[in-house]
Amino acid sequence: MAVLCSNCAGKLIFNPASQKLECANCGAGFRPEDVRDTGTDVSSKYYDTRVYTCGHCGAEIITSDTESSTFCVYCGNPAIVFSRVSKEYRPDGILPFKITKHQALDKIKSRFENNPIVPQEIAGSFKPENMRGIYVPYWVINADYQEADWISGTVKRGKSSETRYYSRAGEVKFKNVPIDGSRILNDDVSLRLEPFYLEDSKEFDEDYLNGFYSNTSDMDFMDLRESASERCHKLFADEVVKSIPKNARNVKIRDSIYWADIQDDPIYMMFPVWFLTFKYNGKPYTILVNGQTGKVTGTLPWLQKKIWGIAIATFILVIAFIVASFFIIRGGAPEIITIVWTCGAAALLCTSTISFSVGFRGLRRILKNLRLSQSEAIFNFVKRRQS
Repeated sequence: MAVLCSNCAGKLIFNPASQKLECANCGAGFRPEDVRDTGTDVSSKYYDTRVYTCGHCGAEIITSDTESSTFCVYCGNPAIVFSRVSKEYRPDGILPFKITKHQALDKIKSRFENNPIVPQEIAGSFKPENMRGIYVPYWVINADYQEADWISGTVKRGKSSETRYYSRAGEVKFKNVPIDGSRILNDDVSLRLEPFYLEDSKEFDEDYLNGFYSNTSDMDFMDLRESASERCHKLFADEVVKSIPKNARNVKIRDSIYWADIQDDPIYMMFPVWFLTFKYNGKPYTILVNGQTGKVTGTLPWLQKKIWGIAIATFILVIAFIVASFFIIRGGAPEIITIVWTCGAAALLCTSTISFSVGFRGLRRILKNLRLSQSEAIFNFVKRRQS
């Protein structure tokens, strides 16, 4: 049952700004730990949720008792009908939202608005009604970890270079490592949302879900151990690469053997994430915001014609400058003009080369982020697993 205001019997919604349950009718505020639904068994391993079904695309949307779904977050169709009540496994703890919907939207706008390579009509999708606050399931684990690596690197010797090989092995005790508890949400996306700060965690209380959606973990223990091994491997590998001599270039881990042994009982948590979902030219896009820190991840569609236009214009300018320099030098211009022009040409060429290199690497990052933003799996995560 919904928790009601003790003053006017209105429904209470959790406000991230005040960290209180607030009544939409009279404005009264209550701390979640001071409010209790007498119909809720807090000792139970399960809690009730409400499942809605979209009559247009068949998506299932799960909500708490205080949140009703009026449209499908996937296809936008209003043909949403209540389907059933479902019991879900009760988490051990929760990180409450600290960033409000409007704060999250402002952070997205400040990052992407007024960007010359982003289509202007995209700004029309930056609306509060396109934002959904979802509690994402995580497992927090302790693990004994072992790894052995075979690494290569290129080292210069005079005018030539050679490939050298290195071996590294070790064991680590990892503490409080967060593991994304949904196989549908891309692990690269969940990693980009971090860090989450566990010191702000609270004992799980359904009242924190009021006004939000949530998702439940779909992983068994074998899935969790595999994900834990991969996560610990990333952490270990980063340190391994740092241990290779600084004069080595193109350092690569050629082969690895690793194993994570989960210690103690994993802690089942819910972490807050804001999702902005929309479609552009028939393709789905999802921008995510860490609901605790406000960190934004994801990217937007970009205008390829503008990017290529800038690149071509820069290339033509550099070529024109080089040609002009040639004629100035060959034409017997005064020495001071020749020196200044030559220095300018060299500086422009160097700057253009560096800019192109940096821009190319940046473009590769944009394309990778774009693939994550366009991920149907993430879009389906919002579609099927909001609660």
